[in-house]
Amino acid sequence: MKTLSEEHKQKIRESVLKWNREGGMPPEIRKRIADNQRGRKMTKEAKQKISQANKGNAAWNKGLTKETDERIRKNIENRTKTIKRMYREGELKPWNLGKKWSQEVKDKISLTRKGKTYEEIMGKEKAQEFKKKLSDIMKQRFLGKSNPMYGRSGELNPHFGKPAAHGKNTFRDDLSHFCHSKWEANYCRYLLWTNKRYKYEPKTFILALPDGKKTGYTPDFFVENEGWQELKGWENRSETKKWEIFQQQYPNEKFELISRDKYKNIEKLYKFIIPNWEI
Repeated sequence: MKTLSEEHKQKIRESVLKWNREGGMPPEIRKRIADNQRGRKMTKEAKQKISQANKGNAAWNKGLTKETDERIRKNIENRTKTIKRMYREGELKPWNLGKKWSQEVKDKISLTRKGKTYEEIMGKEKAQEFKKKLSDIMKQRFLGKSNPMYGRSGELNPHFGKPAAHGKNTFRDDLSHFCHSKWEANYCRYLLWTNKRYKYEPKTFILALPDGKKTGYTPDFFVENEGWQELKGWENRSETKKWEIFQQQYPNEKFELISRDKYKNIEKLYKFIIPNWEI
């Protein structure tokens, strides 16, 4: 087999690039070739020949990304447009259309994604697009009069004066009750470990806000002989600091705010000692 010299290869590359710059293959010929090739499958022998011919040769796009190479970016954009069109026109269908995942598969997916952000799971660009779509959907469903709670604020709210609801996955078997967060669950374990009897969110107090409206406030814990306690990791996130209003309007109730620093000190001492501690 005759081997082309590097000089000859370079001339071929230059001529191909020049041809592409000056127009390349006409669109009608491209379409004709695509129509002829559509639905055809490459034989196993042909795949093996191509594989053998390319063995030892690095791919032209190795190490290139859409951020660093214009050709890669255009290829990705064109492929994405084509795939979207084919899905839209029914030429392509999802491989798992009509199929249900087993519980085992769901558990595996959940485990791989647990504790990760959208950016870590799908990348920064896709995460931003996903968040925007999610935001638009939620706005359409719950904005203004579409919101089932529209016009039912304050005392008109059916949950007024009641503790916040818990998600179905927030039950802690070792505590035998729900918790809103792992910090709260860990603090309950700390109380039990130190032989302190407590109740979790046992009572909701009605507070009068500065604007005259009323709201409910449920302290996290009632600890025997110590009174009410509120675990607040991020005090500055709350515009209305209900625990401060609670102390003003219920001065006879004993109250302690468990700050982030205090919780972290407890965690340092007990996280490797107390069973089931959540990190």
